[in-house]
Order: sequence, then C-alpha cells, then structure tokens
Amino acid sequence: MKINLPRQLRSVWSSTRYDSPELTRFARQKAVEEARKGLVAMSVLTIGILLIEATLYVKFALDPMYLYTCAILVMLSLNMVFAARTVGDPQALHLLGVTLLAVSGSAFILLAHYQHVFHPMLFASVAMLFIVIPMMSWGLGEALAVTLLIYTMFTLSTLDAHYNIADQSLWTLQFIMLGASAVSLSLVVRNVKLRKHDVETQHDLVVAHEQITELSNRDPLTGAWNRRYFDLEFEQYLAHCRENQNQFHFMLLDIDDFKLINDDCGHESGDQILQHIGKAFNSVINGHGNLVRMGGDEFAIIFTDLDPKVIAIRGLKKFRDLNATSKYELVKQAGLSIGVASVPPDIEVSYRQLYKQADLALYQAKALKDNNPTPPNIVISVLHDPSDVFSSTQSLWKTPESVSKASS
Repeated sequence: MKINLPRQLRSVWSSTRYDSPELTRFARQKAVEEARKGLVAMSVLTIGILLIEATLYVKFALDPMYLYTCAILVMLSLNMVFAARTVGDPQALHLLGVTLLAVSGSAFILLAHYQHVFHPMLFASVAMLFIVIPMMSWGLGEALAVTLLIYTMFTLSTLDAHYNIADQSLWTLQFIMLGASAVSLSLVVRNVKLRKHDVETQHDLVVAHEQITELSNRDPLTGAWNRRYFDLEFEQYLAHCRENQNQFHFMLLDIDDFKLINDDCGHESGDQILQHIGKAFNSVINGHGNLVRMGGDEFAIIFTDLDPKVIAIRGLKKFRDLNATSKYELVKQAGLSIGVASVPPDIEVSYRQLYKQADLALYQAKALKDNNPTPPNIVISVLHDPSDVFSSTQSLWKTPESVSKASS
C-alpha cells in the first residue's frame, strides 16, 4: 500500500484545519474546548511533577534555589489553569501552553547556570518537559516548533555555559531530549489523527441529522416547509421579528377552483400547479421569509419588511409563467386568492389569532373573485389598535387597508 507522505503530513500538521471550510468551521467550535482541556491537563501534570521534584530536592538536601524554582513554576502552572477558563481562542490557549513550557525550560537553564552544575534532577526535569507536550491539542507543526524551541534552548545553554559539563552528561542530555522528542511527536501525530477522525465523525452525524430533520420538515411535492415545521418554529420566528422591531406579515394563499382543475385536467396537473406555487413564491421571497404548505392547496408565507401586494403580484406572475407550458387552459389561467394579517412588532398576538385573521381575509378575497376576475385578489388586514386583538377571530381588523385589490 503506497503512503502519500506529504498528504499525511498536511493532515496532521494542524489540528484545526480540514479539507473543507465547513468542517474547519465545525472543528473550530470543538478546538476551543479541546485546547482548554489540554492546557489544564498539561498544567496539572506539570504541577504534579514539580511537587515530586520538590520532595526529592528536600530529600537530597539540595540548594533552596531548587525549591524556589519549583514554587514559582507551580504558581505559573496554577495561573494557566485559571487562565484556561477565560480564554476563548484556541491559538491563544496554545500560546499559553508554549509560554508554560518555555518559561519552565528557561528556569531550569538559569538554575543550572546559577549552580554551575547540571544536576541529575535537571535531566529528569528536561525529560518531563518533553513528556507533557502531547497533553495539548496542537498539531504536529505547533508541537514541532515547541520541541525545537526547548531543544535549542538547552543545547545552546550547554554550549555557552561558564562551567564544564562532562561529555557523558552532554551526550546523555542530547539522547534524553531527542528520544523524548521522538516519543512526544509520535503521540502528537496519533492524537491529531484520532481527534480529527472524531471531529469528522461528529460532523457527519450532525450533517446527517440536519438533513433528516429538514426532510422531515419539508413537503416532498412542493419543497415548501410543512405544517410540522411551522408549528415548531412559528413562535420563535415571531419572537425574532419582535426583537428586531419588524412588521410581521402572515399570508395565506389558496388556488382558485383547484378542485375543478383536478377533476378536469387530472391530479398530475394539480400536483404540477402545487409545485409551481413552491417554485414561484420561494423565488419571490428569496430567503426573506418562509413558505409553508398548510395542507391541500393552501399555503402560508410568513415574512417581514416586504410589501404583501408586491409579493402577491410577483408571485402570481412567476406562477403563471410556469403554468404557461401546460396544454390545459384551466391550468394556464389558474389564479390565486390571498389573505394577509399584518402586525406591528409592539403588539403581541397568538398564532391562533393570526391564522384566523388571515383566514378571514382569505375568505373575503375569494368573495372578490366574481367582481374581480383578474387575479390575484388580496385582502390585507393590518392591526393598529391592540384592543382589536380580542376580536380578531370574529372580524377583520378595521383599518384603512383592510380590503384592497393587489393590481389596483
């Protein structure tokens, strides 16, 4: 089996970059929590190691400077634990991890220079620095940079030392650093692969769940949302409109003489007309509202900041254009009746009141059909007086705009 090494390296070089932008955005949400846990784990482990070293320093009766160094590094590690709770950027958390390792390494170097000897306990401390590297959730690129930083610091410090270091100690230090680096980087690569596989699996599950949810909320014939979606999301949508101080429009539309079209032209033509409703009005609202198939040939559109008359006229035109290829004249001339309930954001109404008001307006619009044979016939009921809410299930809201012809 041929291994594409450059591709493998690219895949583990960063823990937050993926092949697709969608997956990268999804992973970034997870990266903050992973980096936070990694920094806390590395800090806690460092504290444990330093406390053990401090105990050994006391046992071997070493210079108190060793204890002071451990105490300072323990305080730094504790500060990292508390900082991890407040920092919300993965790169910043990774930088804190680098800071902890770099400061710890510098402290050990300064301690060796101060004592003019590289004590065996410092060898253990160096090894521990490399061992805690895989605790962070960084990629190979970041881990390699940290490893090189620590390795270079210790190597240069031994070359520039003002005291003699035996060749055996020098080579032992190099062996410890290189061996620990190899082990740490191998663990980092393995962790990145496992983490990315886990994120990709979670992303696939989320996408699949969203697709299944959308399918369950879509009308398969027209592509419009179904009544189930409407019942679940309506209150939230209405609350969002109030929050943004938007005039809210609830439009009910019904196909004129739909039963006659089904009977004379066949149910296939009826289904085609329903599909054309979905295409036409989804195109008109263009993401600025929601088209819902309430059942049969009745559709609802909920939207803000759009003129209901404009929506009706443009929607009918597109609807007629789509029907123009039919061989049936009834289909070509199919019309719409539309009722609208319009509510300002500062007045609260229930779903039942809105639906009933739009239904009353739709009933009035259908009554206009005989006098106004050119569709669409539209009745818009606008609520201005909050007291009219209580009578909204019996009559139209009495406003100057209560009854109008869309084409006028």
